[in-house]
This record gives sequence, C-alpha cells and structure tokens, in this order.
Amino acid sequence: MEEASVPVKRKPSRLLRRLWNPLLVKELRGRMRGARAFVVLTVYLLLLSCFTSIIYYAFTASVSGPGSASDMAYLGKVVFASVVIIEIFMVTFITPAFTAGAISGEKERQTYELLRTTLLPARKLVFGKFSSALTYMLLLILAAVPLESLAFVLGGVEVQELALALVVLLVAAFFFAAMGLFFSSIMRSTLASTVLTYVVALLGTVGLPILLIILFTTFSSVIYSTSSSPTSWMWEAGMMYGLILFSGLSPIATAVLTEVFMLEEDALFYFWYDMGSYTYSGGTGTPRTIPIPSPWTVYVLIYMAVALLLLLITILRVQRQARR
Repeated sequence: MEEASVPVKRKPSRLLRRLWNPLLVKELRGRMRGARAFVVLTVYLLLLSCFTSIIYYAFTASVSGPGSASDMAYLGKVVFASVVIIEIFMVTFITPAFTAGAISGEKERQTYELLRTTLLPARKLVFGKFSSALTYMLLLILAAVPLESLAFVLGGVEVQELALALVVLLVAAFFFAAMGLFFSSIMRSTLASTVLTYVVALLGTVGLPILLIILFTTFSSVIYSTSSSPTSWMWEAGMMYGLILFSGLSPIATAVLTEVFMLEEDALFYFWYDMGSYTYSGGTGTPRTIPIPSPWTVYVLIYMAVALLLLLITILRVQRQARR
C-alpha cells in the first residue's frame, strides 16, 4: 500500500515577503467592514447622478424640439466637464479625511507606540496608511467613470479627454493623500492636521485659479502697454510660461486649460505658440514661436514630485520618532 503524499507548503518568495504589508490589509479590512465606506460611496454617486440629471433636463427644457448633433455634442461636453469638476472637489475634500488623522489619530488613541513595537519598518507603516486611503479613492474615481462615459453617448468627447480626466483625478488623490499623511505626522492632534490639510487643499484648488485670473489680467495690460518694445515678446513668453506653471499648481485650472488647449490647438502634449511679429521704432521684428506644454504634463510632474517628497519626509520623521 502506497503512502499518501503529503503536500509541501511553498514558502512565499522574497519579493512577496517584501511587498506584503499587514498594516495595509488591516486598514482595508477595517475601512470596508463598516458602513461608512459604503455610505460615502453611495452619497458620492448620488450627488454626481443628481447633478448630471439636472444639467441634462435643464438643457432639454431650454431646447424646443429635438436637438441637433452640435447641440448634443455641446451637452456632452458640458456634462463631462461638470462631472470632472465635481469629482475634483470630491477628491480634494474626501481624500484628506482618510489620511489627516492616520498617524496623529494613533497617537491620540495611544496605539502608536504599540504599533511601533512591531517589526514593521517605518516605510511600510507610512505606505500602509497611504495605500489604504488611495485604494478607496481609486474605487470612488472608477465608480464615477460610467457617468463620465455618458458624454460618449451624447457626443463631443473623445477617449483622450476621458483618459486625461482620470490622470488629473488620480494624481490629485495621490497628492492630497500624501499631504494629509505629512501633516498628520508633524501635528500632535488630528484636528490641527485636518484643518491645516483642508486649508492648503482649498487654497490650491480654489485660491490659485482666482490668483491666476488676477495675474493674467494684470500682465496682459503690461504686455499691451509695451507692445512697441523689442523685448515685448519676452514679456509675452514669460507670461505664457507663468500661466502654464500656475495652472499646473491647481487641478481645476489644469483641467480647464487642458481642455481649452485641446479644443483650440488640438494639443495633447504641447503646441507651438505663435507670438507674431513685433513692430517697434527700430524696425520690424521677426515672427517668433515658442513651445507651450499642455498644463496636465506640468501638473503631473509638480504634484507627483511634491507628493513623493512629502512621503519621504513622513517616513524619515516616523523613523526619527522611533529612535527616541
């Protein structure tokens, strides 16, 4: 009689052991087990659906008879832009709520020292808290994709516009999650870190576009007043690059200007801006063109670089606190 073969348990590979993060599993289980996650997701989708329905019925009520193809394409763009703007605000104000108290909350509950006594290194502790919040925000963003895709039925929206909208939203979620975790590591109370995170998020999302409009209006008058100068093209070039840089600091300004550049210049990554010929007292200048990058490229570079820097500072701070 042959002996039954005993199955041999294979040990997980070294790569899997390095990537395995028990804190991430714990945070995701705790977040998805309760009713809060599903309530937030339901309210989020209901608000988007109600707002989209209001826009659609308001447009159809204002148009007598069946709308033409151009009218439906315009409606598709309005619905798509409205959903994306609302999603940006939702991501801006929901994401910090999951990370602003990630570390300071552990300290207030007096569980932080117990967590640090484990063999979990500081980078896994930080990335576990960070990844759990980012995973849930990814769920919220992807859940709203069908609402954005309604614009394809109406027309007027292309696939690259949907892809760029997802890029803007995902980068915003990445940045605000890292920022909330950073303030949670340097502040002693969750209330202080939450207030500070929301103030910075509000300034970046709403304050910068307002400042951008003021600066653009001011510098436009300066350029027109110096149009007879041989160096006026430098002023205009500087203003254009400053406009792109400032717009890359705000997700709303990035989304709006990227859409404008795609419609006006058909520019996905960059386009050549023609500044024309400048006439001044010494003669006529030669035509000048400068390359202008699309705002979303600058936005991704700035936000990802700052977010990674904030995560690095957070890890170093957690390591320093563990040595005390």
